Amino acid sequence: MRLWQRVLDEKRGLVIAVGVILAVDIGLYAFAVYPYANKVEQSELRMATAGGQLNDVTGAYAEVSASVESKSLADNQLQRFYSDVLPRDLAEARNLLSPYLDNLSADMNLVLERRSSVSEKVRDSPLTKLSTTMVLAGEYEDLRQFIYEMETALEFILIESVVLGQGNGADDELVLTLGVSTYFWEGPDEAS
Repeated sequence: MRLWQRVLDEKRGLVIAVGVILAVDIGLYAFAVYPYANKVEQSELRMATAGGQLNDVTGAYAEVSASVESKSLADNQLQRFYSDVLPRDLAEARNLLSPYLDNLSADMNLVLERRSSVSEKVRDSPLTKLSTTMVLAGEYEDLRQFIYEMETALEFILIESVVLGQGNGADDELVLTLGVSTYFWEGPDEAS
């Protein structure tokens, strides 16, 4: 121990200087470097969290934008369907069902025995449905061709029911009871 004491006595100024420098370094590290490094680490964590949140928000925004675009496209297509495909009013719907089906049945050599129509407002909708029940008599091939022509026509006519039966006559005539309908737009000013 004498050796350490002697070195400390002879180099006391140098040992004190090194001790002071070491104490200043420890103080600087404890009060400046460590808090700053901790703040930098916390800032990097907050930045990573904010980046993740930004990615989530960007993805959600893209989904909402796509949803709004598809809803807008669907609304436009629905409006185009209402204006271009559906009859505009009751008179046009009747003209669609009555002369068109009469002419088509005559072209197919079918006899129209009777027809009845009724219109009814579709609940919770701006549309009105015009339903027609027709009783046609004719040959099987003519009846099939009639239905095919209706299904492939550009006009918006829905076949709701088909009942095929044997006629009362001695020939092979069949009787087709056909329920068809179409819809038309009844705007708010026309609705009752």
